[in-house]
Amino acid sequence: MLGYYFPNEFAEPLLWHPVLFAYSLLVSGADLLILVALAYLSGSLRKAIPLMTMLGIGFFAVLLAGPLADLRSPHRAPLLFILPHIVPTAANPGISLIAFQFIIWLIALTLSIIFALLTFSYYSYQASLMSAGFRKKFYQIFSFGITTAEKYGAVEKVAKVVAVLMLPFLTLWGIYPASLFIMQTWNPVWRSWALLPVAYFTDTFVVATALFMLFYFCWRYKALERDVVIPVLKIHAAGSLSLAALTGLQMAVWWFWSSSIAEMVTPLIPIMYLVVALLLLSFFLSLIAMRYPAAILAVSLVAMAGTFTNKWNIIINAQLVSKTGLAFLEAELGGLWPLETVAPIALGVAVFIFLSMLFPLEVRESGK
Repeated sequence: MLGYYFPNEFAEPLLWHPVLFAYSLLVSGADLLILVALAYLSGSLRKAIPLMTMLGIGFFAVLLAGPLADLRSPHRAPLLFILPHIVPTAANPGISLIAFQFIIWLIALTLSIIFALLTFSYYSYQASLMSAGFRKKFYQIFSFGITTAEKYGAVEKVAKVVAVLMLPFLTLWGIYPASLFIMQTWNPVWRSWALLPVAYFTDTFVVATALFMLFYFCWRYKALERDVVIPVLKIHAAGSLSLAALTGLQMAVWWFWSSSIAEMVTPLIPIMYLVVALLLLSFFLSLIAMRYPAAILAVSLVAMAGTFTNKWNIIINAQLVSKTGLAFLEAELGGLWPLETVAPIALGVAVFIFLSMLFPLEVRESGK
């Protein structure tokens, strides 16, 4: 025996520690990078790509803090990197989903960084022309000699290939939390939540667009650009409406499925109504913000309130339903749980701020 283990290699409950809740929010970094890749391939949202890329990398780079926190023996966490259980053996007949996801994370993060360096090369050169001292030298280094639009045209072709390669690996992280939940057969709520994978994936897109609008508002609140705001608002509005519909549809499935299941999930239903109301409000605010861009702050805050509530209901409250489905237990959270919840998210924000100080977040529409 190797003398270590990972939690999903045994038939035992998940830790529903708030860290699990926090890192499920950080998955939105993967969705931001998915949006970046799709936008770059389609030639849209060019002005939004730098900010969206740095924000996505900032959150995605610290994402592994969640799975590592879920280890029963955190001091053995390095073994996840050097001895991952991804191939069944006589001693370990199964595989570790967390270890597999680490490899996916490493590939996705590496590709995302390569994509960022390629797309920022000519932008860095442009920024170097308006800088001095260390910053000028830094931009010159990361321009990689791409000093003309013609050279950047060749780089764009490579960047599009990298964008295509990013998508499957980022998507695997986008669906990972929901996949982890529905595989826990001991939990009657997750087992009966048929729409959980698609709903959770949609939820992370809503969070991703809401986070982008929040940071964009804080950065450019005096000069919001409609050609940046409107496309993101359209994506956000579609995601909010879809998630509200999926949440309502799941309640209907429970009601019509069986009376026992409907009774079992009764403690979750009031919060699901609240989630639907907040998402619909975010949808209508998105329509208003298309005419009055300054309203994106309200859109973002309402959407995050809805998605945070939704995640808490899915991750925390769903695990309070007993295995028999006949009782609803009380949450027992440690005294430092607010700090432990905020810490991983704050780390992602810190990485983003660091990156935003190094790389230009504002570029010309054509990249020239």
